[in-house]
Amino acid sequence: MIDITLSIAAAVAYGVAPLVYRPALQCTNQFRAMSVFSTYSILLGLLLPWSGASLDGVLSAAAAALFGGVLGSWLYVTAVKIGGAAVGNISSSLYIVLLPIAAGKLALIPAALLVLLGSAIASSYDVVAKRGAFYGVVAAFVWTGSIMLYASAVRALGPGGALFTRGVIVLLATLLLGFNKPLCEAWRLVVGGFIDTFIGFGAYTSAIFYGDYVSATLIMSSYPLISALLEKPFMWRRVAGALAAVAGLVLVALTNK
Repeated sequence: MIDITLSIAAAVAYGVAPLVYRPALQCTNQFRAMSVFSTYSILLGLLLPWSGASLDGVLSAAAAALFGGVLGSWLYVTAVKIGGAAVGNISSSLYIVLLPIAAGKLALIPAALLVLLGSAIASSYDVVAKRGAFYGVVAAFVWTGSIMLYASAVRALGPGGALFTRGVIVLLATLLLGFNKPLCEAWRLVVGGFIDTFIGFGAYTSAIFYGDYVSATLIMSSYPLISALLEKPFMWRRVAGALAAVAGLVLVALTNK
C-alpha cells in the first residue's frame, strides 16, 4: 500500500511542477533548468536510506542518469517549453504503453492503454503543438529504457544511493552542457524543481524500492491529468479523461492482487 501512496504523491507533484516552472523556460536554457532540478536529487539522496555499495548499481544509475536524466529530461523539458505542460506530458506518456511491453508484463497493457487514453482525452485540446509533441514522444522511448536501468540501481543501492548517484551525474553533465547559457526567473525553477524532483522523483524512487517498478510507474504516469485538470479554462473533456485514467489505475491494482 505504501508504494501506491508514494506513486500517487509522485503523480500529483509531476502534474503541478511544469505549471510552476514552464514560464521560466521561455528565457532559460533547458540544461540550466535541469541542473537546478538535479541538486534536489543529491540532497534527497543524502536523506533517504542506502542499501550499500555495488558496482553494478552505480553503473545502472550512471546509465539511467545519462540516458534518462540528461537526454530524456532535455527532450521532455523541450516539449514543455515548446508545446506547454499538457503537450509535453501527454506526448511523453507514450512510455506508459512501452514499459509493460519491454518488461514482459503484458497483463498490464490494457491498464496502460486506459491511462494513456485518459491523458489523451484530457489534453487533446493542446496537442496541435506538433513540434513539442515530437520531442515528448522521443523522450518516451528514451525513458522506457532508463526506467528499467534506474529500477536496477534502486534495488542495488537503495533509494538514497540511486538518487545521489543519478543526481551527481546529471548535475555535472548539465552544468557542462548549460555553461554560459541564459537563466531567468530562477525562483520558478527552484520551487518547480522542489515539487518535481524532491517530492515527485523522491516519492517515485521510494515507490520503486517498496513495490513493483512497472505498477508504480503506471500509477505515477497519471500526472498529465493533474496538469490538464489544473490548466484554465476548465474543460469537461478533462473530466472524461480523468475517469478513463482512473479506470486504468483500478486495473493496475486488480492485476497485482
